[in-house]
Amino acid sequence: MIAKKGSITLVDVARLAGVSLKTASRALNDSPELRPETGARVREAMAKLGYQPNELARGLKARRSAAIAMIVPNLADPFTSAAVQAVQEIARENGHAVILASSGGDVDLEESELKIMLRRQIDGVVLMAASSGKSNLKLLLAKNVPIVVFDEPLRGGEVDNITVTNRKSAREATEHLLAHGYRRILAVGARPHLYTCSERLAGYRSAVRGAGLEPVELLVQHESDLTPELLSPFLSGPNRVDAIFTLNWVCTMLVLRGLNAKKKKILTDFPLVSFDDFELAEMIPPGLTVVRQPAHELGHQAAKALFERMSGTRKQPPRKIVLSTEFIVRGSCGCKPKVSG
Repeated sequence: MIAKKGSITLVDVARLAGVSLKTASRALNDSPELRPETGARVREAMAKLGYQPNELARGLKARRSAAIAMIVPNLADPFTSAAVQAVQEIARENGHAVILASSGGDVDLEESELKIMLRRQIDGVVLMAASSGKSNLKLLLAKNVPIVVFDEPLRGGEVDNITVTNRKSAREATEHLLAHGYRRILAVGARPHLYTCSERLAGYRSAVRGAGLEPVELLVQHESDLTPELLSPFLSGPNRVDAIFTLNWVCTMLVLRGLNAKKKKILTDFPLVSFDDFELAEMIPPGLTVVRQPAHELGHQAAKALFERMSGTRKQPPRKIVLSTEFIVRGSCGCKPKVSG
């Protein structure tokens, strides 16, 4: 007697197909030892019964989960969201699920999430690291879990790193503001100890000093520390700046809130360039000029590199892949926005 739908087992499939349990198992795992006609008969039985394999049980037996982990500092960030979507696309193509977790930019929380993922026997990790330090990397390497890092490279070079031209792009964005005649350009950033922020700062400083000027910076250890009160001294009085360059999306949002709180307008009062594009950037009058990162491509490259490592098709030394950004001119920098059509 065949079990009711919902409790169908491989034993039921084998019975209906007229094969042994071992043969049905081979068909389930696409064993090359199985004759094509036998495999077809087993798959037909699976379809008739509505059999769904227990992936968790299979994973425990094979010591693999058919899942990869992706750990990032901030799931709300549009840049991160686009990268997550790309990783999921590649994982889906490779028959894997993606388990997401947020570290909040905290190294200890990141370590805790990694340990949870390891207990789930994940097959690999895509990591947007909370820090460029190597402590959590050692944890993964000790377990022989393949790992690819994107956006925030880890020192040491033991794993594939995918990033963008942070320094060059920030320098060019600052030079664009300088070309408009702005002389006191405020750089607003958070977590200056991170690779991405430090590289963008280096690009900004290079451009400003190259013009014979001194950098003007508002840097905080955490995005939550950036308040309208901190921004206020740069919006009026002797320390007033001519323009603002924000070093990531979160800082852009906080600066926009700060300007709004002081009833200041973009361009009219303070020209602005943002490092990071986002969906509504062109809708904020007069349209934000931005450095657009190839977030989707970053995610694709990271996931492809991970599955190459997991499958063993790539055994060469770790690579550092650096992708180019795109400078999108709208109106907030002082340029006349391009009219499409």
